[in-house]
Amino acid sequence: MSFQLILFLRPKPIELVITMAIFNFSPIRLFYPFELSIINTTLLAVAALSVFPTITMAEIGNNQTQANQIIEGQSGGFVDSQGCGFIADSPNHRMNLSHRVDYMRLTVKADGGQPTLLVLGPNSNDSFCVLGDEISGLQPEISGVWEAGNYEIYIGDRSRSQHKFFLNISTDN
Repeated sequence: MSFQLILFLRPKPIELVITMAIFNFSPIRLFYPFELSIINTTLLAVAALSVFPTITMAEIGNNQTQANQIIEGQSGGFVDSQGCGFIADSPNHRMNLSHRVDYMRLTVKADGGQPTLLVLGPNSNDSFCVLGDEISGLQPEISGVWEAGNYEIYIGDRSRSQHKFFLNISTDN
């Protein structure tokens, strides 16, 4: 008899521990002790990966950001960025890239206004501004090679308004 463990969603570690308890206290353990040890090892590995992902690209404080993700927040603010719209007084997102990333794309989609994307890079001269316009469908986007270091990402608005936004961080070409 073979076992297949299929995980459709990223489970929480406690769910995996409960699953292990169910397997360990069921009659299955009497007939398939070797297979049960494989299931336990797999569940422990998945639980560890849920807490400490090994495939990470960016670090934010103590949390990890996976290579492809969507971040949600409020665009705009009261600080005039001098060319990249009005931004909040602190970044909407911070990334610490531990190594060079050969390709990464940031795309902003806002529920209204005229969104902007301001990225401050690891070097003092690294400042990139992308304005959302009709050509881009009001979705500012920046892509390319990203050197290792700390990045601050601001989602602003040229019309001085605030709207819900989604920041898509992707390493897919």
